[in-house]
Amino acid sequence: MNMKMIAHLTRTGMKCGRWNHIARTFASHANHVKVTLYQYEICPFCSKVKTLLDYTNTPYKSVEVNPLTKAEINWSKEYKKVPIATINDKLYFGSNEIVQGLLTTTKPTMDTTEFNGPQARRWQGFANDQLAPLLYPNICGTLKDSYQAFSYIHQHDHFSTVQKIAIQTVGSLAMYMAASRVKKRRGITDERAALETALQTIESDGLAGGSSDFVSGRRDPHLGDLALYGSLRAIAGLPAHGRIITLRDGPLRDWYNRMQAKVEG
Repeated sequence: MNMKMIAHLTRTGMKCGRWNHIARTFASHANHVKVTLYQYEICPFCSKVKTLLDYTNTPYKSVEVNPLTKAEINWSKEYKKVPIATINDKLYFGSNEIVQGLLTTTKPTMDTTEFNGPQARRWQGFANDQLAPLLYPNICGTLKDSYQAFSYIHQHDHFSTVQKIAIQTVGSLAMYMAASRVKKRRGITDERAALETALQTIESDGLAGGSSDFVSGRRDPHLGDLALYGSLRAIAGLPAHGRIITLRDGPLRDWYNRMQAKVEG
């Protein structure tokens, strides 16, 4: 082995070691952080936050919000969307703000130069602006699909039977209409093709056609990986997830399985 290769492996190992240290730092400080997350279960932006929490072994309380009444967040007078989080009793609104709050609150002096560096932020932006919005038309493209997507509500016992029926019926109709507006706003005529284009971008640009295990280009994921995985994880169990991940061959499915092991393993 020549000196150039030794130097490369040393640099790579040090970088991966720093990222592992970041995850361990989160975990070692987790008991000092109190997190409550107000969410919708099938919301990609909420799932992005949960993915970071799970990856770093940070315990949190999850509160499912009624999408019709939003009674669980009626104390929030100006911001009526999810996710909302309290971190050590301080309020954070929206997934980007919550993620940054977790990074700074958990360990203010933590080195996140690469874990949350320019490349990681690029893919977080891609997850927010390209991937997540395309998921809604793919899970709620028809009234039948939208109704099925809202079946998750029956797993939440704090809602009454009447509330569950109302949420699944009215909520699915509202989401179907919202998904239609997304398609119109983005000029989408084929939501499956549009999503496939986004997924191929992740495979070709992010994973180098399968040459990289993670979008980070390293042995461990960065925040970009977590944002992409979190978005796709939100629709697990739905037909669209089976179509784009479970039944798919190639780099994206392999990456997804590696991310699942990192986050949930």
